[in-house]
Amino acid sequence: MKAAILGTGSWGTAFGRHLAATWESVVLWGVAEDQVTAINTTRTNPDYFGDLRLPNNLSATLDLDAAVRDADAVFVVVPSQVVRETGRRLAAAALPAGAPVICLSKGLELDSLKRLSVVLEEEVGRDAAGNPHPVAVLLGPSHAEEVIRGLPTAVVLAGRGEGWGRWQRAVSGPRFRVYGNPDVTGVEFSSAFKNVLAIAAGICDGLGYGDNTRGALLTRGMRELARLGIAQGGHFETFYGLAGLGDMITTCTSRHSRNRNFGEAVARGEHDPDYLVRHSRQVVEGVPMTRAALKLSEKHAIELPITREVHDVLFSGRDPREAMASLMERALRSEME
Repeated sequence: MKAAILGTGSWGTAFGRHLAATWESVVLWGVAEDQVTAINTTRTNPDYFGDLRLPNNLSATLDLDAAVRDADAVFVVVPSQVVRETGRRLAAAALPAGAPVICLSKGLELDSLKRLSVVLEEEVGRDAAGNPHPVAVLLGPSHAEEVIRGLPTAVVLAGRGEGWGRWQRAVSGPRFRVYGNPDVTGVEFSSAFKNVLAIAAGICDGLGYGDNTRGALLTRGMRELARLGIAQGGHFETFYGLAGLGDMITTCTSRHSRNRNFGEAVARGEHDPDYLVRHSRQVVEGVPMTRAALKLSEKHAIELPITREVHDVLFSGRDPREAMASLMERALRSEME
């Protein structure tokens, strides 16, 4: 078995190290020459995990054709806003007929508000025989810093149609358990929206608020996630599964969470949000997702008070303490609303 992983960032590297334990060959494709060179010559990715050696059956390349040629499966692990470009390049590459394209990126395309699996379906298209390449997503609570060290992790593989059980088994490992779920919409939307809540949780932490505040924020945030997710066609049960509640808890409470850490830095006033985004080593996916979620809420006429306040803090210069006060002072209502 050969895996092609598109992306040499922290998650692509961690997932590649996981797969290399059971797959014969894993090839990472990247655009940063220094990363690719380091992986091949020092067996490490110094930008992220310089202290961990990568296995000999994992390599990296700048050549997309070489990465995907003869691959049994392709895994897309690039920032959400470049998934379309990556899919377009993949369609022109030597992608084998029938090879599934599995997306591990989290978010929505901001311009179109489309889920990333839909973007890949549009761009990758069909093989030489006219058959569409199968597209799925692999998402859930899976911080790269823990996966690469073999800490027990559980995620969800969601794809339309039959045949995904084979890939569920192929991607699983002794410490990486993969569940199946046919609700692609719910799984994908959950993993995207939780980054907005992670920024909100980080803002609360940065302001010095306590466990009561965080508990209330996450609970009411899940209501927002479920309301908007159901409007997109997702299933209620999915939002309280691994890709929903599980990923939300992990991302909103972990020291590894770039979105939570970003929110905390915003609340502390270290720099303005735009500066923090531009100088972040990793992409803060919750920032474009906040814009996308608000656009979707307006499209479906669904009220998202937490999302609205996060948006105004990030893009309108609203003081975080005023945002929290506004949420606390809203008109009283039933918890079921």
